[in-house]
Amino acid sequence: MPRLSFRFKLLFAMMLVVGAVSGVTLYLTQKRVQAAYEKVFKDKLEAQITYVPREQELRIGNIKAECERLAKSVRIIAALQEGDAQQLYRVGRDELKIILRTEEELSNGDTTPPAATLPPPPAPTSPGPVIELKAKQVDRLAVKMTESPKGAERLAAKMAESAKKGSGKPTVPAPAKTMPYLGFLDAEGKVVPIPESARQLLPDRQRFHERLVRFGSLVAKLESQQVGYLDLGSDRLTEVIVTPVRDAGQTVGAMVYGIQFFDIASAVTERVISDVSDIESGTWVEGRLYTRTIPPEIRDTLSAKLSEEIRQHPEPREDFIIQLHDIPHRIFYTALNEGSLLPVAYKVGLYSWEAALKAQAELRAQILVLSGGALVGALLVSLLLAHGLSVPVRELVGGTEQISRGNFAVQVPVRSRDDLGQLAQSFNEMAAGLALKDKYHSILHTIADKDVAQQLLDGKIALGGELREATVMFCDIRGFTALTQNMNPTEVIALLNEHMTALTRVVTAHNGVVDKFIGDSVMAIFGAPKSYGDDTLNAVRCAEEMLAVRARLNQTSRYQLQVGIGLATGRVLAGNMGSADRSNYTVLGERVNLAARLCSVAARGEIVLGASTREQLGDRIAVTEMDPMQLKGFKDHIVAFKLVAVHASPVPPAA
Repeated sequence: MPRLSFRFKLLFAMMLVVGAVSGVTLYLTQKRVQAAYEKVFKDKLEAQITYVPREQELRIGNIKAECERLAKSVRIIAALQEGDAQQLYRVGRDELKIILRTEEELSNGDTTPPAATLPPPPAPTSPGPVIELKAKQVDRLAVKMTESPKGAERLAAKMAESAKKGSGKPTVPAPAKTMPYLGFLDAEGKVVPIPESARQLLPDRQRFHERLVRFGSLVAKLESQQVGYLDLGSDRLTEVIVTPVRDAGQTVGAMVYGIQFFDIASAVTERVISDVSDIESGTWVEGRLYTRTIPPEIRDTLSAKLSEEIRQHPEPREDFIIQLHDIPHRIFYTALNEGSLLPVAYKVGLYSWEAALKAQAELRAQILVLSGGALVGALLVSLLLAHGLSVPVRELVGGTEQISRGNFAVQVPVRSRDDLGQLAQSFNEMAAGLALKDKYHSILHTIADKDVAQQLLDGKIALGGELREATVMFCDIRGFTALTQNMNPTEVIALLNEHMTALTRVVTAHNGVVDKFIGDSVMAIFGAPKSYGDDTLNAVRCAEEMLAVRARLNQTSRYQLQVGIGLATGRVLAGNMGSADRSNYTVLGERVNLAARLCSVAARGEIVLGASTREQLGDRIAVTEMDPMQLKGFKDHIVAFKLVAVHASPVPPAA
């Protein structure tokens, strides 16, 4: 088979890529457009799901609190226990006068919604009708739901269309003259009859009390307030709040408060939300759909499919799609009273997929035209690029061969400022970096312990850590500040270098690792990054040898120094810690802090051990117990020991 040139391969590859991209683009058009609409849908769905509980809390939050308060009333509890319906309803209406309105007030023209159903409005500069406030609340809620400047403009335009003639203020139709419903159930779940005769009650109120029977079986199960929904006829849905009434921990009955939920005001809200978010919404309860925006001709079909879907999937699916009039629609639903003992109601949204299908068809046609032009253009461009690429590529191949032979000084020409020029520049920088790393490799052992350095090179120590059993040692020069305060910096450095060099050799000889130098202190670890066996004994012998070495140095050196040493044994966090760009191998933990504190209390020429170090060595060492100490950073008193001697073998027990 003949060897193909790089230029031919590049040309062929370009044609193959353009053809493949065109084909894949055609295939993925539908999915990409669908994904875009999917995101739009999910954003709107998220807004709806966020809006529903806020709207519910706005609507009935204060009412629920008032009902809870009323359920604790001594008069209500006594009336329920005595079965005094007259007293029960009289007290209930009196206690709930903040949120209830009598029929006489309504008949006199008071159409103001109950105060507890609305949030406290901001102090107005001039009085205005409550209906205007309701419209502003719908406007704020819908704009908050869409969180879109465009949506806010559309909502504002919608509200402006409904402005009263001559007033210029957006309004919504006033709610019907109705009052909330109030009923009671006794401890056995029986409805406490309302004192008024049937002729004195409106039909809606009669139906409300008649249908309270369905809640009777729930009274004994009530442990907390429940929210549910009742259909009182005439396509009107009532929201009910069932509150248990308890006395000394026993349920003596329940109070049922009802307010109209699906009425003219809620219908206006649905239409405003539909105009802003393109989602037609409604409420589904027990197989029936209540809506003003979803077209009547599809309500029965949609309600039947919702019944089956909710039965099979109480938790909504993201891919719930149904065909309505040959157009796919995305459906979402979210529970209004999730977890309630009462029948669960769902807020339902309907989103048409018609625009997505149309966009797919338009993009498909555009891609076919553009792909043909791209194929021809790619052929011409490939011919020009192939020649310019072949020379720099050959030079890079030659440079790579030099690197593989160990010649890190190789450099390739940088012929342009385009990607190939940057590649050549990067190659040169890489070669320089490899040369520098080669130097680092040779000097790494001089700046880190040999065990740590080797494990770093082998990649066995990563950024992070592990728990290890280790002994930590701190060795500190006593009186260092007073000794060096009149010395020049050169002398101080010479003193420290002589001292640290001698102690480091002792640590290495006893299989320890010098963690760091902290001023005039040395921190060493025994048992990490690896254990040599009997690390605690190695640490104690090292400490003893360090005192001896320092004593010998004092006989020959011009600097007379005394040191104190502290050791602690236990679990520590060991690892290469720091940033991704620079890190150090070290240990952390309570044992490290204890070793440092013990070092600070050690006198000149003393070695102070923690209790765990003493326990591990047993009778292989001789110690003197110190008085319990209160050390900084430790809650309890610390028991420590002064090292007297290290025995070559265990001391036999006394006779």
